[in-house]
Amino acid sequence: MQIASKISTWFLWWILYSVFGWVFETLVCSIEMGQWADRGFLYGPLCPIYGTSALLSLVIFKRIKHAALLFLAGAAMVVVIEYSTSLVLEQLFGQIWWDYSAFRFNIHGRVSLLGAVVFGVMIVLLIKLIHPRVEALTTRIQDKTKLIAAGILALILAFDFSITLFHLLTR
Repeated sequence: MQIASKISTWFLWWILYSVFGWVFETLVCSIEMGQWADRGFLYGPLCPIYGTSALLSLVIFKRIKHAALLFLAGAAMVVVIEYSTSLVLEQLFGQIWWDYSAFRFNIHGRVSLLGAVVFGVMIVLLIKLIHPRVEALTTRIQDKTKLIAAGILALILAFDFSITLFHLLTR
């Protein structure tokens, strides 16, 4: 039960940070465009790139104490993830999900200096302020409850991913 509990906890964190990412992305883009802009790769309200970046940050950078070093390492990691994800999605589906060409100091429109700075700050906030609280809350949840919640969310995610993939491939 110990390993299953850890996996379900990490999965729930991934879902949580993916949803936070979707909310952040949707708010920023909606304000920027002056109208509702549902963001993300999937139909559901989550952006997996945020959840993945958050978990990788927790694994790789959790021991970094100095905020400036954490900022630089986090910004660099997110630039690599964002660029790679953009490239893969474009190659697989022939579609561009984001374009930073209008921003100064961008690389092929896939990443920008502004984005790196924003995500660097977000990594610092995640590790120093947000995740310790999330971790404290999730330790209060019973293992069985976490397993059930993770199982239900995994089924919903699998369904969403299947529908999304089907629609992208049959365009």
